[in-house]
Amino acid sequence: MIYPINNGSITNLDAFLYFLKAIYKSVLQQRIKENPEGWEAQVSNIPMFLITHYSWSQSEQEILTQFVFESMKLNNFMIMPNSLATSYAFGSLQNCVVIDIGGAHTDIIPIVDYTPLEYLAYSAPVGGDAINAKLASFLPGWSAASIEDLKRSSVFEVLSKDAKDKSKFNFNEDEEASEEDEGALDVAAIITSGRDTREILEERERNKNKEQVSNSQLETNSFVDRDGNDVTVGKQRFQGCDDLIKEISRACGMVLSQIDEGSRCKAVWENVLISGGTSEIAGFREALLTQLCEDHLIYEPDHERQQREQDLMANMPKQRKNKFIGGAVAQSGFLNSLEYAQSPNIIKAPKFPEYFTEWKKHGYGEVAFLGAQIVSKQVFGHSNDTFYVTRGKYDDKGPSVIWDVCL
Repeated sequence: MIYPINNGSITNLDAFLYFLKAIYKSVLQQRIKENPEGWEAQVSNIPMFLITHYSWSQSEQEILTQFVFESMKLNNFMIMPNSLATSYAFGSLQNCVVIDIGGAHTDIIPIVDYTPLEYLAYSAPVGGDAINAKLASFLPGWSAASIEDLKRSSVFEVLSKDAKDKSKFNFNEDEEASEEDEGALDVAAIITSGRDTREILEERERNKNKEQVSNSQLETNSFVDRDGNDVTVGKQRFQGCDDLIKEISRACGMVLSQIDEGSRCKAVWENVLISGGTSEIAGFREALLTQLCEDHLIYEPDHERQQREQDLMANMPKQRKNKFIGGAVAQSGFLNSLEYAQSPNIIKAPKFPEYFTEWKKHGYGEVAFLGAQIVSKQVFGHSNDTFYVTRGKYDDKGPSVIWDVCL
């Protein structure tokens, strides 16, 4: 088995070029069927938009450009870094940090003034696979496929501290699985019912979702695995993510601490973009933001805040000072938000975009593709060719022209 890309990096360029051409042709398969004689002419007039990884070298991207124009015979081509595409999905954020969680790695890329700081980017050697490994230690009798199905199911989630406190489980105890918690298959009743197995299991899943009792209040819960079996699981459905979350938080703090200018660093912390399939786990994003706050948020000491408020009030014009009479200074939070210089004193994530409503059903784990969809509509939707390579530009300057137009 050949993997042209591993952890975001190109590991076999020839295989990747072949893969790229095969995928592109498959996407246009319907057009080829409609006009088998002239499919090459059709393909050449359809632009390609390629999302890149920060680890791709300049040489690799120039070879890709050459391949698109000379081997695939396309007329228009554009590339965009994955991190920048993610920021565009949220409305083209000027300053942010992208945390993209893969299977075996997590990319952390700060963006300042719309520019990915790729020299600060870091790929932490942990990802969603770490959850599977942890679950395997809790559920030693389970196959790798069953563990993956559990992780992708609606019953697997990361609980907040409040939810843990209200849960029937004692999460302060050592997280060791007992034999009775390892899960069980219950298919006898389904087999004897005479009904379609998949139909019954999907109906049960829907009914469970309608129950008023929350997942965290149930001692056990069930999900349907890839083979159509109803699998029951205990507290393990709330475990396995803690170590990954802590490591991502540590790595994020390390990366952002290298941004020299305080105001820029503060602005980046106020837009934390969490993407990747693992981020779709219920409660994962919230738990990661909570961990980031616990590890990195800076609170102003009370005596410093009081002194700062007194100094500002003393120097404030009388007319403006009257607006803050009666303790309004403390209530408004005006001074806290504007005057305290150390950062980060705010860590938060932006709201998911309201446009492209089909993504609400799809989920925002692969939000970079939403950003690419937005940009491609803007860039290729009119005659301005400033941001992409045309056949004419390529013929004039060759593969290096990609650096004249990339965002």
